[in-house]
Amino acid sequence: MSPRHLYLHYVTREARTMRLGVGRDELAELVESERRRGLRAASLAAPFEPGTFTLSFDDAHVSIRAHAAPVLKALGVPATLFVPTGYVGTSADFLGWDDLRALRDAGWTLGAHSVSHVRPSWRFYDEDEVAHASRLRDEAQRSREMLERNLGIEVTLYAYPYGEDPPAAREAARSAGFARAFTVRPTLEWNGDPLSVPRLDAMVERQAAAPETPTAISVVVPAYERAEILAEVVTRLASQTYPKDRYEVVVVDDGSESDLSPIFAEMPENVRLLRPKGVDATFRAGQARQWGADHARYDHLAFLDADVAVGPDFLWHLDWVHRRERDAVVLGYLSGYNLHDLGFVHTLADVRGRDLDELAVIPDRSREPVLRSCLDNLDWLSEPWTLCYTGNVSMPKSLLSRVDGFAKDFTGWGLEDVDLGYRLHRAGARWVFSRWAFGAHLVDPDEPAPRNPFRKSAPTHGDFEGYLRNLALLERHGEVMRQFAARSRSDVDETCARPGTVGIEHGGTSRFVARHHDVLHRAQPGGVFAHELLDRVAYAAKVGAQSIYLLGGEPAEHRGFFHVLHAAKATGAWVSMQTLGHAFAGEGFAAEAKHAGLDGAVVLVVAFDAAVHDAEYEAGAYEVFLRGYEALRASGLELAARVLVTPSSSASLEGTLARLRADGVKVDEVCVTDASLDDAVRACGFEPVPAAP
Repeated sequence: MSPRHLYLHYVTREARTMRLGVGRDELAELVESERRRGLRAASLAAPFEPGTFTLSFDDAHVSIRAHAAPVLKALGVPATLFVPTGYVGTSADFLGWDDLRALRDAGWTLGAHSVSHVRPSWRFYDEDEVAHASRLRDEAQRSREMLERNLGIEVTLYAYPYGEDPPAAREAARSAGFARAFTVRPTLEWNGDPLSVPRLDAMVERQAAAPETPTAISVVVPAYERAEILAEVVTRLASQTYPKDRYEVVVVDDGSESDLSPIFAEMPENVRLLRPKGVDATFRAGQARQWGADHARYDHLAFLDADVAVGPDFLWHLDWVHRRERDAVVLGYLSGYNLHDLGFVHTLADVRGRDLDELAVIPDRSREPVLRSCLDNLDWLSEPWTLCYTGNVSMPKSLLSRVDGFAKDFTGWGLEDVDLGYRLHRAGARWVFSRWAFGAHLVDPDEPAPRNPFRKSAPTHGDFEGYLRNLALLERHGEVMRQFAARSRSDVDETCARPGTVGIEHGGTSRFVARHHDVLHRAQPGGVFAHELLDRVAYAAKVGAQSIYLLGGEPAEHRGFFHVLHAAKATGAWVSMQTLGHAFAGEGFAAEAKHAGLDGAVVLVVAFDAAVHDAEYEAGAYEVFLRGYEALRASGLELAARVLVTPSSSASLEGTLARLRADGVKVDEVCVTDASLDDAVRACGFEPVPAAP
């Protein structure tokens, strides 16, 4: 008999308040229930023995130290924590390195959980199979190295993100030197492969049994023209592996001038086309969805856009959540959704006749950074409704009725879904995000007049007339929505103004982390992928930016740094960056960066004093900084400085400024970490600037 390997994510003080969480008392009861089975607690790192159970936790949430550790210590239960290293210390939600050291010292086993926590089965659009396998190996190896370097331990255990272990992921774990690697499965049946050890979701096992009958789902698709794309979408929906008597497809014609009915001539009986009387081509997607909902036969509604293609098991993934979560709004993934047309899209030719599991993923650029920041757990977000795009969303029909459905006064492109999302949130909806409820957003690159004005090559404010009118409608919901509307208007203004400078945020990470790092840099949990940086370069090219500025922590240490430089230079823009200086200490690095396209750099200077600099960073950092600074001076790059004044560096300010003057380095600004330092800065002839990302 194999051990019972159980895993959890988060532990809350009271009874379960997060979908993936368990209360402290529930955790204690879980342990006692395993002991009542006659099992004893064991460590995942120990030899597997019959008659034992193990507990492990994924994702390094702060609740592990605050709540799980005290409970398990009192019960005498060893536990393992699998850490996605790119998240450590990046927000208040994740444990920092000091927290992990404390767990290490308390006897916890610490294992790796990749760096960025990406689905191992996903190959991105800029990768072939070789590059995909290389990324998986890099993620496994770097996560192990980071843990060993920062914790001083040998790391032998690995947990695959999302529990997925395709062959390339298992090979990555093997090449990284892990002794054991763990998956997630519905049973503990095991073939003995130490790199494919199954674990059970302890929460799912302890929840009340889900109903046996599959959820009855009506899929509602508002459609307007684009018959070829619609035919592909509807054909895929008609070909679901889901029981035919448990779902229907309701396509609502939103005023098409052409006849869409030939698409439905040979469709099964559970697929139908509706055309509301009196509808013209004024684009009322929300009303069309509501019409479909009003005529739906079943108690759950799945809304898909007419350009979102899904795989044959799509409805099973929705069913899995809806059978277990009441009042759940399930947000599916939209691969290829892009607010701007930046050239990387799914076309009909790319998708037609293909298994979507084999499709290269184009990350959902609008939502991906937020989703990664919370590891897909929308319970962490105060404003999950901002992610409510009805291109791929499902919910109980009763929940939609509770909020009186889609608002009738939204017309034109955009925001009727955000309005609905806000009202659903106020009504107590539980938000669930699923990367398995996957849809490919299809784009016709030759479409002469896209309804989304952001996708136009050079939009004007006139193109956004309907969108801006809808923004005004949102503001009736109060201050939170007024803030959302203000941010959205700013996006419109920037798009129409065609900004001269485009900043490219690299995620705020760096090898040398200052004590004031959080004040200086906006860290992106999990980091920023190179293709996201290249998307920003593409945006800069689209708006004709004259300069591109790389920022965020230490851009030169990002693995995509030189790719970004080459791409940025190809736009014809002036390319500059912020830097902490340390990265340029390597021989020839500055020259290589210049050759790749870098024109200028702004170096952050704390002090030309080893004791002060090392106190702000770490012992030995100043020597590395000074080598990097001198290399930048000698490189021929246009060099400037941003001086940082902290309580420990303020006494060195005059000397720092004098050194920069002597070196001929212009000071762009002097930043302060505290307003009490303002007078010292003014005494040196500069107006202080708050140090903020």
